[in-house]
Amino acid sequence: MTEVAITPRTFREVPGEHQELLRRSGLTPRFPSVDRPLDESEMEDLVRGCWGLIVGVDPVTATVMDAGALRVVVKFGSGTDNIDMEAARNRGVRVEVTAGANARSVAELTIGLLLAVARHVTFHDRVLRRGDWTRRTGMELAGRLLGVVGYGAVGSEVARLARGIGMRVMAHDPLVTEAEVPMADLSTLLGTSDAVTLHVPFQEETRGLIGPAELALMQPHALLVNTSRGGIVDERALAEALSSGRLGGAAIDTFAEEPPRGSPLLNLDNFVGSPHAGAATLEAARRTGMAAVELLLAAAREVDEPEKRPGRGAGG
Repeated sequence: MTEVAITPRTFREVPGEHQELLRRSGLTPRFPSVDRPLDESEMEDLVRGCWGLIVGVDPVTATVMDAGALRVVVKFGSGTDNIDMEAARNRGVRVEVTAGANARSVAELTIGLLLAVARHVTFHDRVLRRGDWTRRTGMELAGRLLGVVGYGAVGSEVARLARGIGMRVMAHDPLVTEAEVPMADLSTLLGTSDAVTLHVPFQEETRGLIGPAELALMQPHALLVNTSRGGIVDERALAEALSSGRLGGAAIDTFAEEPPRGSPLLNLDNFVGSPHAGAATLEAARRTGMAAVELLLAAAREVDEPEKRPGRGAGG
């Protein structure tokens, strides 16, 4: 039981202690031959004969689990929306996540995108490259109210960074009752904030969380940033709000379809896009890589003795 499949590109491209720990472990890693997310069939081929998997955004379906047959899946990140959790429970596949390891990197990108939209950074770059000298007036973020939707590891870090540049912060999270910032219901947050950032998992209850009705609550100058998961924002409704001037600006790092081919958002000057790069830093790759390997090794020690300690995630 030595072969494990590893899909995240940053795991193998970024040198660090995580790779050394993997080498010392005696496990034999198997990597994809392409630098893009795999489809279900490609995942089946990759994991065949593997007992363990460290996965990024690639699909981990029932057929993928059976192709291994997998016994442990470690998510290189925090969201498990690409993993069929019910299938994992039914098969006794242990699922672990490296929660919090990339929170700082995602939070920093969130603030970076917020600044880019507020000051029209990408628009100015495009016009300058065309040889033009056109400026758009932006807005300072200091003193503005930031609404943080989802107050977990990333959301709370975004709040801390935002306060550091002088923003006022409120948050909405049904699972959090006490925080360092005032908590509010979603309608109040959307209606009063100058900028809103999203940090929630993709689940059935968060699908289309920000749709036409929610966008209509926001102030015309307000900004929206999503660095959590695609599908949380109704992208077509967002494009309509931006193009009509109903909303000031928006930035998205995660799309419902990746890459977002043909998205109307990509034609708008008050929109900034990013290719799911929230965790794409050296530091996050190393922290997440170490956490992933350590979780894999811990699972390897226990996977043959499940009665000693029940697994977390799907196993517990």
